[in-house]
Amino acid sequence: MARILILEDDRKTAEFVSQRLRSAGHECVWERSGKVAMEHIKSAPPDLIVLDIMLPGMSGFELCRQLRRDPDYYTIPILVLSAMNSEEEMKHGLAQGADDYVSKPFDITNLIQRIDALLRSGSEAQVTDPLTNLPSAVYTKRELQRRICDQKRFAVAYVELPSLRDFAQRCGGQARQEAVTRLGQLLVKAGGAITDFFVGHMGSGHFVCIMPPEDAQAFCETATQQWRKNLETLYTDLGRHGSYQEAIDQQEKPSGAPLLDIMFCVTFRDERDFLSPQQLFEVLSQIRNMAQASRKGAGIYMDRRGAPDARH
Repeated sequence: MARILILEDDRKTAEFVSQRLRSAGHECVWERSGKVAMEHIKSAPPDLIVLDIMLPGMSGFELCRQLRRDPDYYTIPILVLSAMNSEEEMKHGLAQGADDYVSKPFDITNLIQRIDALLRSGSEAQVTDPLTNLPSAVYTKRELQRRICDQKRFAVAYVELPSLRDFAQRCGGQARQEAVTRLGQLLVKAGGAITDFFVGHMGSGHFVCIMPPEDAQAFCETATQQWRKNLETLYTDLGRHGSYQEAIDQQEKPSGAPLLDIMFCVTFRDERDFLSPQQLFEVLSQIRNMAQASRKGAGIYMDRRGAPDARH
């Protein structure tokens, strides 16, 4: 059973949704105003919020932004339920921090299913990834959303070991885990001197780092240098020095064993941009696809449109 706050100024809609949620085993609380809802959230945080946009006093968008900026409440799942149903409005709602968006009129069965999916996602999510002890994928996305709502500039670096699958096939699953663990440790160390630095593990060999824009280039270069400097030691510690030497000797051969090198894809978020975490990941995915198309993979690839030197 979950405790769900319904923030809706239409009584009939609120009662209808509340009745169905109670029938599904949940506890429901109804509020009509954003200001009162904030007081309620602070006194008894809900497990999930169903949020209308057109509210008296404070809009649902503003409430969403306030929650995503607040370190105590920014992880509460939010589902927007609104008559504002254009594609742009939906994108805007997600960019303000909502996890899902359902437009009115709505199918109640679909709404309940999406609420249950958000509740499952929140309950199953781990604060930290068990392999690396770094923030998990869910909390990394929450951290991105919090920084978006703070309306500050930042850089996002997606970090990957492009040849990790091939490395695991040649060296084994334990070697793969050790490589991922060491990469996480290296990223933490490389960002240790950066103010407001964050690194999260998205799973497998994928990491996300967040930092001030002016530090992104130096961070990527430092981390790349350190990874390559320690790469032979990694292979040796795993009893695979022969695989390292083979990869070095065959680097120029298309069919040769690839070296376990590192790749950075970086984009920048301007304080005027209201991009959702999903949109930021889409930009990073585009950069990654271009990097893979270049057939180099490893290296540093930056979206220069928002870089510090592009603002002058």
